[in-house]
Amino acid sequence: MPPQDDRHIRSSVLPGGDLISAVLSREVMSFADRGSASNMVGDRWADVSAAFAASWPGTHVPIPGSDHRLDVERVIRLDDTPEVARLASKRHLQNPDFLLYGRFRGKPSVQAADAKFSIETARSKQVSPQVVTDLLELRTEIPGVFDPVVSDAHAVPGVFLSPDYSLTHVMLRRRAGIMRVTVADDEVVLVPVDPAKFFQPLAGSTVMPVLAEIDSLGVSPEVSLLVGLYYFRLARAAVGLWFDATKPLLMHGDALVLDEVELREETAFRAVAAESAFGLIETWDLDVQHIRNQRHAVDQVAQLPVMNKELRSTVERIAAESGATPPSINQVRRRATAWWRGEIRDRVGPILPPVNDLPVQLKLVADAGRELTPQVGSKIDEVVRELIAAGEAQGDPSS
Repeated sequence: MPPQDDRHIRSSVLPGGDLISAVLSREVMSFADRGSASNMVGDRWADVSAAFAASWPGTHVPIPGSDHRLDVERVIRLDDTPEVARLASKRHLQNPDFLLYGRFRGKPSVQAADAKFSIETARSKQVSPQVVTDLLELRTEIPGVFDPVVSDAHAVPGVFLSPDYSLTHVMLRRRAGIMRVTVADDEVVLVPVDPAKFFQPLAGSTVMPVLAEIDSLGVSPEVSLLVGLYYFRLARAAVGLWFDATKPLLMHGDALVLDEVELREETAFRAVAAESAFGLIETWDLDVQHIRNQRHAVDQVAQLPVMNKELRSTVERIAAESGATPPSINQVRRRATAWWRGEIRDRVGPILPPVNDLPVQLKLVADAGRELTPQVGSKIDEVVRELIAAGEAQGDPSS
């Protein structure tokens, strides 16, 4: 079956019975996003789009709603400059990924472009001329970023960069329903994608062939982006489950590192008895639920033993004594909790799952908490005074 037919793939092993339904399945997405699948695909698409857009200088980009094109001279990437996102968020501005600078009818012009892997999430206002105008007002606060754009440049309607594959085409035709696309066809620039190269750099992708082999759809993830997207989402679901099963029950500043070899071995072991790749994920999820329950039980016992009412009273008292604006209760609780949890962790260790003697471990955590309780009051006082001092030093007592 050639790649262009991937939208017609049907199988009882797929959620919803066909590949399009499986890719759009809320259950699949829920599992996948435990492993940050959407964020990873979005970040990867931003890089692919940036590489594609880098070829635009010297070419022409369509201006939506007209028969005209922008003669592109420069492409300014914004999404890799954190200060742009910070200031845009602070001012409640849209923040497209790119600005295209060039000439329209011989006059200096600028156009927004935004990378959208899922075209149904695109909204015309995100790349409107007003968005461009608002962003250019930041030029004095972010020296250098907008320098190529002259002050009298004319803003024109922008475009979205989306992958040229079957799901984009399906969504562009689907003008009704929950997943309705609201942008016009001429607002979308279709970008060719090599499925194998797209997923290969992403952590967890090495288990995609293992999962695909279970279902045997007849189309490889390496030749179909739609097939690849489905199995990447399941692969990241597997990553999330692996972390659920292996990370400490008593977490505190742990740097979690994926062991892809171990992940692949565990997935291959489970694949032997699996009737479908999605069924493997469902069964794995049920298997690790008892570890999640153990982690929740440890978290409950390891909570900072201070009610918000008591915390607020302490914060207000110290702030009044200092003649300062009180710091936020959430800030105080976060810092006090970090100290509390770190002290307990030093006493009882990480508690690696699964444990067969959970009551014993919970007693150790509780005992450590009782030993620490006499220090809680003075520690909270210390935290509040540190936050007040830090806020005053920055000239913003509420920070």
